Amino acid sequence: MRYVATASLLIIALTSQALGQTGPAPAGDAVTASRTEMRELIEATQAAAKASRENVDYARVVPDLLYQILAKLDKIEDKLDKVETTLKETQASAARRR
Repeated sequence: MRYVATASLLIIALTSQALGQTGPAPAGDAVTASRTEMRELIEATQAAAKASRENVDYARVVPDLLYQILAKLDKIEDKLDKVETTLKETQASAARRR
């Protein structure tokens, strides 16, 4: 019973807020725009959309490139480790021969 009373009070509060709102302001003081202004606004919006698409593409490509660079660096590091261990082994064997 308590839940029903709470729900009904909530519904009454929300509907009274909705009924208390006024309609949109009349368009008597609205600014009229010319066709050239509207065209410029549309072109600016299209340019902004193109720039954001390029940013998204860049954001997708950069991590892939970084991943590829890191993979190459890991391979180079492994090869250097192999060369280093080989050098140590040859120096150790050369020192034992003397």
